[in-house]
Amino acid sequence: MSKSAAPPEPEALSASLRRYLEVLRKRLWVVIACVAVGVTGAVLYTMRLPRIYQASATVVINPQAPRVFGNQVDEVFELGAGSYWSNQEYYNTQVDIITGYPLARATVIRPYCKDGGRQACDDQVSNSASPREMFYDRLAPKSVHPQLSDSDRADLAAEILKGKLSAAQAKESRIVSINVRDIDGALAQALANEHVKSYLAYMRGKRMKGSDKVSKFLATESDVAEADLRAAEVALYEFRKSHDILSVSLEDKQSILAADITRYSAALGDARVKRTELGSQVRKAQSLKGEEVIESPVFALVGSSDVYDQMKSQYDLEKQKLDEVKSLWGPKSDNYNAQQRKVDLLYAGLEGEARRAVRELEVRYSAAQATESALVGELERLKQEAIALGPLAIDYNRLARQQKAAEDNVNMLRSRQRSSEQEGRNEQTNVDEHEYSRGAYLVYPRMSINVTLAFMATLLLGVGLAFLLDYLDRTIKTAEDVERLVGAPLLGIIPIVTEVNGEDPKSQADRDLYVFRNPTSQAAECCRSIRTNILFSAADRPMKTITVSSPRPREGKTTTTLYMGTTMAQSGQRVLVVDTDLRRPRLHKSLGVSKNRGLTNLILGDASIDDVIKSTDIPNLFILPCGPQPPNPAELLLTNRFKQVLAELEARFDRILLDSPPVLAVTDAVVLARLSSGVMLVAQAGKTLLDDVAYASRQFRDIDAPILGVILNDMDITDRRYGGYYYAYGGYGENAPATPAKAEAS
Repeated sequence: MSKSAAPPEPEALSASLRRYLEVLRKRLWVVIACVAVGVTGAVLYTMRLPRIYQASATVVINPQAPRVFGNQVDEVFELGAGSYWSNQEYYNTQVDIITGYPLARATVIRPYCKDGGRQACDDQVSNSASPREMFYDRLAPKSVHPQLSDSDRADLAAEILKGKLSAAQAKESRIVSINVRDIDGALAQALANEHVKSYLAYMRGKRMKGSDKVSKFLATESDVAEADLRAAEVALYEFRKSHDILSVSLEDKQSILAADITRYSAALGDARVKRTELGSQVRKAQSLKGEEVIESPVFALVGSSDVYDQMKSQYDLEKQKLDEVKSLWGPKSDNYNAQQRKVDLLYAGLEGEARRAVRELEVRYSAAQATESALVGELERLKQEAIALGPLAIDYNRLARQQKAAEDNVNMLRSRQRSSEQEGRNEQTNVDEHEYSRGAYLVYPRMSINVTLAFMATLLLGVGLAFLLDYLDRTIKTAEDVERLVGAPLLGIIPIVTEVNGEDPKSQADRDLYVFRNPTSQAAECCRSIRTNILFSAADRPMKTITVSSPRPREGKTTTTLYMGTTMAQSGQRVLVVDTDLRRPRLHKSLGVSKNRGLTNLILGDASIDDVIKSTDIPNLFILPCGPQPPNPAELLLTNRFKQVLAELEARFDRILLDSPPVLAVTDAVVLARLSSGVMLVAQAGKTLLDDVAYASRQFRDIDAPILGVILNDMDITDRRYGGYYYAYGGYGENAPATPAKAEAS
């Protein structure tokens, strides 16, 4: 059994999810703004839309109307009369009829009543003395269309109603709903109810009209069928009269002949079997001639005979006596001879009886042959007689079928005519009103639906816009971005310093000395982790001089230089920070020293090392200020004297950190990188562009300057985009927040 792989860490599994959630958290204002604008717009838009109401009335449509059979009404709808698709086709047709123009016009010419569908309304309309208002007066008022006649307004109103109508069959049901939409709920209700009445009247009229047409057609067809029946009866009578088959029908004659042929055929078969059997017996008996009559099986063929049995018994008895006489008197005695004659006489009788049996068998065989011949002749005669009746039967059967078909046609037409007349008097149809509309309800606009749709759409839009902005954001987001662009590892992160001794830092100097004054803080712990990573990255080569630079100004390289110098000095090493930014020096301000004498004095030979290097409040940390600012900093750093100064400084200190200008601003950092053991590139989290980091690293690689790695400065420790660096290196300080168990485990 193979050992299953260890499950991945929970933090690794949820890294992508955390990344997406972080994007949404940072761009939450975009999502909220989109949703707020969308929902507000949906509310305002919905409030301006006209209110549309819908009224619904229902009818029950059966595939077939009730049928009347005699005195009993059977409401049979023939559920199995057609397939599902044929029934569905019928219902679709009825829906088209309900929503069609002809039925809409029939509705608009009916009297208008708000309480449509109730008997009280019909009574109110019929008893009203005032002129009745029609539905087309409501849908196409004369005041709006004064140039149109009543008929034209009815046509126009029918088209308007057709646009307001809809019908639908309930799923797996015979109920069809008739729906009318209008801005006037009362008018929609009245139209729906009156349209049901119009549909019922249409179906009743269609049924009665169809029954009348069918009855007239069937009456005409019945007259023609009765004339055909009389002609067929006369033709059959003349045929029977001419062939003398009035008393006995042709069918009876054919039946008698068929019975005789069947009987004679069976007798002929029996005669042939009997003749065959007797012939076999005769041939066998003739083959037995010459055999001893006592041993011959001829009597077995003929059958047992009493005479033969008696003679054979007497013969056996006398034969036994002969043997006794022979033993007593001898074969030459008179008694023996007399007994011998008696035995011979009996034997001769047995032979005669055998010949008689064979003759009897032959006579029976001849009789069987004669019987068979007679039956063959009689059967042939019957067949000839039956054949003679064949052509006559064909004509007779044809005339009989014509008479029967004409008679059946007359009976069928008469029955259908009676049924059609009865159905025409039956006012029941396959449509019944089910439920009239009791009121109209608002269907458009639906505030909740519109707001929900707007919320969902704008939420998706906001999320998509948030991810789009995040995609367009070219600042550093992940450690993978740094390592991919620079080709060097991420040495670590330095969190944002928001408080100094419990208060917001009042100056830049307070920020720069934060690690020294708060050695157990998160920032200090992160710096110590970076220091360790630097030592590991340079384990195979000496790391005396390190250039600290950044792609652009104000990205935290000076603060990072002081933080790293502090942590290195706290490890017991003699560390010197050199302000090589000869254009905008700042180290002297943070450490509280003068910049009047410094690096430029050493390069020009105006001072010695002991004169310009100053100690700081941080043990083991020393500073070399920039000195007077020269007009040509890059040329000054390219001199051999500067190389000699660096060599002298490396002999006195364990670590030298060069605070250089930004790479993309001037070339000073590139010059310093060639004279250093390695370069630390500082980037400000969330602000430094990826392109700037890539271009800066390319500047150093073009001169083969080793890049130790990248430090992300001013990072929000709550941002999970940078992998597990904070939890791995920065979560152990005294000010560290309570870390979830998952993070601690990682």
